[in-house]
Amino acid sequence: MLSWLRGTACALFVLALGTPAIAGTPSAHVQLPLVVYDQNTGLSSLSVVRLLEDRHHFVWAGTEQGLYRFDGIGFNAMREKDGFQTSEVVSLAEDDDGHVWAGTRAGLQSQDDSGKFSWVRPDGRTMLVDRGQTLAPDGQDGMLVVTGHHLFRLARQAADRWTATPWPEGSASNAATFQVAAVYRHAGQVWFGCGEAICRKSDGVLTRFTAAQGVPPDKWVGFLVARDGTVWARGLRSVVGLAAGGSAFIAHDIPGGHGEVAATSIDLAQDREGRIVTRSDTGIARWDGTRWDLLDTHNGLPGVGISALIADHDGALWAGTYGRGVLYWSNAGAVENWTANQGLSDSLIWSITRAGPDSIWVAGESGGEVIVPSEGRAHRWPVSLPPPVQAHAVLTGPSGSIWYFLFDGRVVRYEPEDHRSEQVAQLPYLIRGAHRDRSGRFWVYTMGGLYELDPASGSAVHVAPNLIPSTMCSDMAEDAAGRLWLACNSGLYRHNGGGWARVRVLPDESPGGYENVAATPDGRLWLSALQPGLLTGLVGDGDTLTMEPVNDPLLAATRFYFLRADNQGRVWAGGGKGVDVLAEGIWTRLSSRDGLLWDETNHGAFFADADGSVWIGTPVGLTHVLKPADLLAPRTMTPQLFPARYGDRAVASDALPYERGAALTIAFGVSGNSAGHPVHFRYRLKPLDRDWVDTNQREVRYASLPWGHYRFEVQVVDENRRAPSAVASFEVAIQAPWWMTPGTFIALALAIVGLAVGAWRWRTQVLIAHARRLEGIVVERTKELRALLHARRRLLAHIGHDLRSPLSAIVNVARQWRWTGPDVEHPRTIERHARMLMELIDEVVEFSRGELTDVLLEPAPGYLHRFLHEAAEEGALLAQSNNNRLDVSIGIDLPAVVELDFRRLRQVLSNLLGNAAKYTRNGEIVFTVEAQTSDLGRSTRLRFAVEDTGIGLGDTGAETLLEPFVRGTNISDTPGSGLGLAIVAQLLDRMGSRLEAQGSSRGMGSRFSFEIEVPLADEHDVEPDLAMGQDPVAVEGHGRRVIVAEADAARRAVLCDLLNGYGFQSVPVDSANGLDGLEATRPALIIAEHRWPGEEEGAVIARLSKRLPGVPVLMFTAVPPAPADASHSTTAEMLLKPSDAAEVMSCVARMIDPSDGQSHPSPFAPARPASPPAKDGRPA
Repeated sequence: MLSWLRGTACALFVLALGTPAIAGTPSAHVQLPLVVYDQNTGLSSLSVVRLLEDRHHFVWAGTEQGLYRFDGIGFNAMREKDGFQTSEVVSLAEDDDGHVWAGTRAGLQSQDDSGKFSWVRPDGRTMLVDRGQTLAPDGQDGMLVVTGHHLFRLARQAADRWTATPWPEGSASNAATFQVAAVYRHAGQVWFGCGEAICRKSDGVLTRFTAAQGVPPDKWVGFLVARDGTVWARGLRSVVGLAAGGSAFIAHDIPGGHGEVAATSIDLAQDREGRIVTRSDTGIARWDGTRWDLLDTHNGLPGVGISALIADHDGALWAGTYGRGVLYWSNAGAVENWTANQGLSDSLIWSITRAGPDSIWVAGESGGEVIVPSEGRAHRWPVSLPPPVQAHAVLTGPSGSIWYFLFDGRVVRYEPEDHRSEQVAQLPYLIRGAHRDRSGRFWVYTMGGLYELDPASGSAVHVAPNLIPSTMCSDMAEDAAGRLWLACNSGLYRHNGGGWARVRVLPDESPGGYENVAATPDGRLWLSALQPGLLTGLVGDGDTLTMEPVNDPLLAATRFYFLRADNQGRVWAGGGKGVDVLAEGIWTRLSSRDGLLWDETNHGAFFADADGSVWIGTPVGLTHVLKPADLLAPRTMTPQLFPARYGDRAVASDALPYERGAALTIAFGVSGNSAGHPVHFRYRLKPLDRDWVDTNQREVRYASLPWGHYRFEVQVVDENRRAPSAVASFEVAIQAPWWMTPGTFIALALAIVGLAVGAWRWRTQVLIAHARRLEGIVVERTKELRALLHARRRLLAHIGHDLRSPLSAIVNVARQWRWTGPDVEHPRTIERHARMLMELIDEVVEFSRGELTDVLLEPAPGYLHRFLHEAAEEGALLAQSNNNRLDVSIGIDLPAVVELDFRRLRQVLSNLLGNAAKYTRNGEIVFTVEAQTSDLGRSTRLRFAVEDTGIGLGDTGAETLLEPFVRGTNISDTPGSGLGLAIVAQLLDRMGSRLEAQGSSRGMGSRFSFEIEVPLADEHDVEPDLAMGQDPVAVEGHGRRVIVAEADAARRAVLCDLLNGYGFQSVPVDSANGLDGLEATRPALIIAEHRWPGEEEGAVIARLSKRLPGVPVLMFTAVPPAPADASHSTTAEMLLKPSDAAEVMSCVARMIDPSDGQSHPSPFAPARPASPPAKDGRPA
């Protein structure tokens, strides 16, 4: 309690003194307005060693991990594309031509005219520069360099050749005298530390300053010449200054030992106000002309220490830190900030007022504080209150009393003279804020309407309860005529000589009412609601008020927390992204980049001071804008163009040779934006771009530009000032390639004319020669055409005879039908040969058109035995035409299923069998098929042979007979066109085979044979479906049982479905073990495959016949059984796969109902007519 009283007494003592505050002078104890540049702005390395501003006003930062350039928006690293070899930068300087030099741990690097860096190796040796202020131009196109604590001068010998000599001349003989830690050149004079003294080289004269001239022994690591000509020098312990024209230095040591810093470099800089700034042991020391001010962590500086200091062209300070990046000290003399470091509580501030020349009272969430600007400190309020102490407003009353309006409805008055606190009122609603009008009345706007408070008596009256609903009212303003304007959730209200009235806002009222209101001396009212945007209109006494939205994109997107007017008539609008200020008709947004403590503001936290300054409350403290005019003064931003590149070359001139596919890359930045205000660019490339293009990028790329003359223009737009800059531009011409130059066009035209003349002459000669050739060709072609027409006539004359084979087969079947009676196979045989006839006609026409040049094979898996059976059947019918006999021999090792083009193979066999039948009379024809399976078991080689006892080959060679329209010499009156063997030869060629023709082994006749290699297939590869066929079969199952013994599940299911569809009851058997128990119910028929996996051939059928004797068996199989299997059953028939549904059901009907009067084939005979059985093989 005593300590609190002492603190309170101290504060009151200060208040009582009334020490005058100097308006516009920032205190050394306040929070500094710092902008931090770190990784978020491109500075990936935060340990800064050196800083430099070049003549284009770009700031360079040398860090422990490389070199960075600030382009007005952020820092950009110099990389390999810029020629810079990344290493720790220990020294930076700019030469007389504006080239940046960087001393690194790896050596010395410098820029050329295009901005690219390269190594500087004097006399071919790497030069390692000392750390600190160790590079300076010498004024003679060279550089002064401190290396190894000695000073050298670099002189250029050629474009990229340098030599290094000790400097000053003759210092090499006295190295100890010239132990150098820093070098600095200004106005023709070179200053450097020579041992523990300071040396100056001017007009060839070397002057040494020692203790006799006021220079104490020290290691001098920093130099600066101020604007008044004073030379400042910084040692590890001392600071001295030499006035312009003076002969001795004057000591300006930092008191308290704060100037003692152990470092290789300690910079000196001069700010905008002319103060000298240098590093101290705890932060920054600033000389104001009479004394040093010490700035440290209490002022917002990081505790890691300052590593580098410079002042830019505007006098703003830049500071490098150890691990915290770069700090920019913005508007150092125009803004000061107050935070918890200066004694404020770390809570929200809602209201501010002045109670004396050196006291500022604030109200916040934790109560109140009293700021004493002369001390640079804030003290806890002296008001004694029970909690809660959340204060939402503070006002000054008559006779200097302080009034606090607490959130819970209490109104407290504090009298500074007797230090007395008194609660004068308790309002029934939570207090939102308070306003004092020009007559001294207090108006309290609450969550339940408006109250008027008499400061003299302390009585509070609910204002116009019948007009103003008991809802939240949040702000009040007074215009120049004394009218009061109240913003509430229920709308806008006005008080004038006629009392309070509701004012309707036109054209549309805000649905949630209004939150902030302000009035300016020009007669305008300003309103904001809970929604973003700002309204303005002229005040008046009418029932309505026309308000228009302010046409500004930034304001339209901002929700405002306060609207206030200052003493100069400026409008201050605080929101969540800064404070927008209207001054002289121009809106300007102020933010932390301008020195404000925070971009976010608090509701109603604004105070316009009588001295012209303003106070702004933020969530983290208080900002005091000392010089609003300085912050609002116009600033000039200038777009800067960096060296452009076209392809891989720098744009060093305005004429560039054309490169196919090369891109024009242009990089740009902005100067005059050290604080990093938000900007964007507008650019265009004439004549390519008609309109401006907006971008936030700092580089544009035009790919594959055509040749021509271009002008690039760029502007930078200051977003907070809503102002575009002047236009920066450059022009570039891309030369046309040599083949597009006028000379090339002329040469090309002449060449074209010459070529045209030469071509005309050559064409004339060619036409003459061609005409002569045509004469001979016409004669030759006429002969060939006549021969071709003759051959075509012969072809058409004999086509009818060539198609006789299928017709003969059809006729023979018809005869058999007439002689032997009808048979179920006769119609099918006629139909099959009729289809073969149509296919043969198509093939003949195909040959006549293109000679089968486009015939493509279409191999597919199929049953080989059924195919051979049908081919043999066709051959037998053909053989009968000339009373011949056909013998068929099919090997026993033929596979069941193979993959080939059966249609084309049928055509080959039909031609061979047809030829044999045509040229043999009353003789014998032998059709032989054999197979040989490969070693790998994946394919088989089929050998086909057709041998006859006919007329033979005659004198014509075998190869000749294979040509189209060639017939043997021994053919007399047998009709034909000589086309059949040609078709066979061409088809076999596509099958990878050839036809062998030779004499018959029987002494007379001929023998034709061929071999084809075909892949083996599995029965599973063949679709199991049973086509319906052409002839429906009328049969009724009447529920009779039929055993279906088939190993393949799909085919078993298809057969069962077919039988069930006709009314039979199918009994599927899927394995040999499934035969057990079938004797119980005798079936009407057994359909079985005679080959089963894991069983001997025919074993399953034998077991079925034994178990069910007398039951007919239909062997539905892919491979016919051997002849020996016929003894197993006397009631068995065979049907080769594939068969259609009609064939299957015809056999079923015939076998289960033999009373139909039809004859039945002998056991194991095929179900359709067949040729005689093969010799030593299976039945055909």
